[in-house]
Amino acid sequence: MDLVVARPEGLYCPPGDFYIDPWRPVERAVITHAHGDHARTGNQHYLSAASGEGILRSRLGQDINLQTLEYGETITHHGVKLSLHPAGHVLGSAQVRLEYEGEVWVASGDYKV
Repeated sequence: MDLVVARPEGLYCPPGDFYIDPWRPVERAVITHAHGDHARTGNQHYLSAASGEGILRSRLGQDINLQTLEYGETITHHGVKLSLHPAGHVLGSAQVRLEYEGEVWVASGDYKV
């Protein structure tokens, strides 16, 4: 099973039932950073790097339902281990690491080398 697939709403993680930087409003959105082409209004739940919380709330609204993670911190959602890692693009930018049933995938968002 692919950990990430393209759908009309954006990049979707089927076993985790969440999207990464969705293009349309969804139930659960993992946001790589607060730029307008990655973070959009209308999602029910947001997850992002803690260091980008202020920028994300400033752009999308103080009252968004936002959970944050420190870089390297891992959570599990529907059996998918998810962690965020520095991307070096802008303050709060993150690469998303997904692990499920022995597979590991990384969604980079934008990054700087």
